[in-house]
Amino acid sequence: MKYRWDEVNQMRDILEAEIRGHHFDREHARRLAVTLARMFPDCAQSMGRVAERMASGTG
Repeated sequence: MKYRWDEVNQMRDILEAEIRGHHFDREHARRLAVTLARMFPDCAQSMGRVAERMASGTG
């Protein structure tokens, strides 16, 4: 399997922005989390939680 690290790096940057209280695109973060959950089944549960949090607007 070829890993696509650009998506992983994007999610890292989004989560760091969230932690720091910086602005980020929640809908993009939700879509990216869903994509990562499909790409990497081992992290599907965690990415599912991220997607839910982004959709609800809480965090």
